[in-house]
Amino acid sequence: MPAWSRPALIAVVALAAALVLLDVTRSGYGNTYYAAGALAASHSWSALFNNAADLGGYVSLDKGPLPDWLMGLSGRVFGFGSFSVMVPNALYGIATVLVLHDTVRRALGHQIAIVAALIMALTPVAVLVGRYNAPDALLLFLLVCAAWALTVAVESGRLRELLLCAVLVGLAFNTKMLEAYLVLPALALAYLVAARRSLRTRLGELALAAGVMLLVSLLWFASMMLVPGGDRPYVGESSGNSWFRLILDGNGIERVTGSAGAFARNFESNLLYLFSRHVAGQIAWLLPLALVGLVLGLLTTRSSRRNDLAFGAYVLWGTWALVGCVVLSFSAGTRHAYYTSLLAPAVATLAAAALVTLWRSARGSPIAATGLAFAVAATSGISFAVLSDSADFVPWLRWVVLGCGAVAGAAILAPHLHAALRRRAVMALALGAAAVAALGGPAAYSLATATRDHTGYDPIAGPGPTEHTSAGAAGHSEELTPAQSVAVLTSYLRAHRGHTRFLLAATDAKTADPIAIAARQSVITIGGFSGSDPAPKAGQLERLVSSGELRYVLLDASRVMPTSAAESAISAPTWVERHCSRVPSASVLPRATTRSGQPTPSIDSKLTLFDCAGT
Repeated sequence: MPAWSRPALIAVVALAAALVLLDVTRSGYGNTYYAAGALAASHSWSALFNNAADLGGYVSLDKGPLPDWLMGLSGRVFGFGSFSVMVPNALYGIATVLVLHDTVRRALGHQIAIVAALIMALTPVAVLVGRYNAPDALLLFLLVCAAWALTVAVESGRLRELLLCAVLVGLAFNTKMLEAYLVLPALALAYLVAARRSLRTRLGELALAAGVMLLVSLLWFASMMLVPGGDRPYVGESSGNSWFRLILDGNGIERVTGSAGAFARNFESNLLYLFSRHVAGQIAWLLPLALVGLVLGLLTTRSSRRNDLAFGAYVLWGTWALVGCVVLSFSAGTRHAYYTSLLAPAVATLAAAALVTLWRSARGSPIAATGLAFAVAATSGISFAVLSDSADFVPWLRWVVLGCGAVAGAAILAPHLHAALRRRAVMALALGAAAVAALGGPAAYSLATATRDHTGYDPIAGPGPTEHTSAGAAGHSEELTPAQSVAVLTSYLRAHRGHTRFLLAATDAKTADPIAIAARQSVITIGGFSGSDPAPKAGQLERLVSSGELRYVLLDASRVMPTSAAESAISAPTWVERHCSRVPSASVLPRATTRSGQPTPSIDSKLTLFDCAGT
C-alpha cells in the first residue's frame, strides 16, 4: 500500500462523515411516512416484523421490510427520535464510501480507488440520501457490498464470495424490491467475463447464486403471503392485498411504463432526463467523463480481457451505469430525482478511472494530454451549465469553475508546447485547477445539501429555493404553521380522548404520520400512504369505536372516493361520515384567532375532525 493511501482514505471518509453526520437531525423526521413506520417498529415487535406503517397495524409500508427493521431497532437502542431515524442512513453513506474504495482498489489500483471514493463522497445525491430516511441509502450500501463480494469472488476464485454477493442482492431486494435487480446484468456479466473458471462452471455457479438470491429475496414476502389477509397488515399501495402484485406492478413494471402511452409521449424528453433542470444537479456533473472512463478502460484492458480483474471491473461498473441510465431515463411512471443515487458508485468509479488514466499518460503523450485537457474543460462546461440553473446560488462559482477548466487545459498542454514548461509547478497548477473544474460544482451542491432541511416525499440535493419571506413578516402571519396546527390538535385530542387506545384515526399518511410522531401515540392511518388502500374496513373501525379503543377520526375531503356501492359499504371514511359528528374548528382551536378576532381555519381547510363517541 502506498504511504499516501491510508491518510488519503481517512481524509475522504472524514469528509463523507462530515457531509452526512453533521447536524444530522436538522431535517427532523424527513419522510414522515418511513418515520412513522420506524416509530411503530420501535414500540411493537409485531409491527416491526410485519413492516407495519403505523402502530394500528392495518396497512403495511409500500417497500421491503429491511429499512424499517433497522430503523426500528435503532429506535429501540437509542430511543425513538430524529437521531434514531436519521443516523442509520448516514452510517450507510459513510460505509458505502469505504466499501467502494476497497472494491475499486482490488481491481483498478489505489489511485483510481481514492479518487472514486472522493467523487462518491462529493456526489450531491449520495449526500442527500445519506441525510434522508428513505430506503435508498441502504439499497446503495448493499449493492456496493454486492459488487465488493463479486470482485473478491473473481479475485480469489472462491464460490463463497459469489454466494455472499447473492445474499446481499437478496437483502437489497428486501429494501427496495425490483430496483435492486437493476445491477444483476452488471454482476452476472462481470463474473462471466472475468472469473477463472470454465464457461460451464461459471454458468453453474451463477445459477446456484441466482437460487440463493431468490430465496433470500422472497423468503419474507412469501411467508407473509401464507398468513391470511385479515391477520396481517394490508399490503400498502397494492392491488388485491398481495406483496407479489406490489413487487411486479406498483413497484415494478408500472414504475417503468407509467400510464398508457406515457412512455411513447415522453420519449424525446426522456433522452435528456438526467440532464434536465430537475435532475442534473443530482448526478449529471461527471456523466460524460464516466463514459470516457468506460471507453478508455475497455480499450486499455482489451489485450488481456478474459480472466482480467480490471476488465471485469470496467464491465461491472460500465454495465451498472448504462442499465441504470437507460431505466431511469426512460421510466414513465413515478420517479424522484433522488432515485439517481443508484448511479453514483458507477459514475464515481468510471469518472475516477478517466481522470487517473489520462493523467498518467498525459505527461508522455500529446494525444493523452489533449484528451485530458478536453475532458476537464468539457466537465467544467457541464458544471457551468448546471450551476447556471441555480444562478442565485454562489453566482461567482460557475465562472471560477469554468475558468479553472480553461486553466487546467492550458497547463496540461503546456509541457508539450514548450520544454521550459515541464515543471512541477505547472503540473501542480494543472492538478489543482482540474480538481476545482471537476469537483467544484458537486462539492458546492453537496455542502448546500448538508446545510439544508430535507423533508416531505421528494427532496432535492443542492441549494434550496430562494426565501422571500422575512423572519419578521413570518412572525405576524395570521395562519398557523403545520407544526403549530398539529400541536394544537394533539393537545385537544389528549384532553378529550378519555382512555382510548388510539389517539386518532386519519386518512392517508400525509395527515396521520405527523400527528403520530408529534404525539408519540398510536394513530391509525386509514387507507395507507395515499388513502386509497381499503384498510381498515368500516367494520373494523366500528368495532374499535364500540369497544372504546377509538373516539376521534380526521378525514380529508380530497381523499380517493369509493367507485362502487360495494366499496362504499366497506369504506371506513364513509361509515365515519354517516355515523359520527363533526367537531367545529372553533372547539379544536379556540385560542388560535386572527387579528380580527375570528377563529383560524382548522389544520387544513380540507380536513374535518369527527367525534364518534356514543356511536
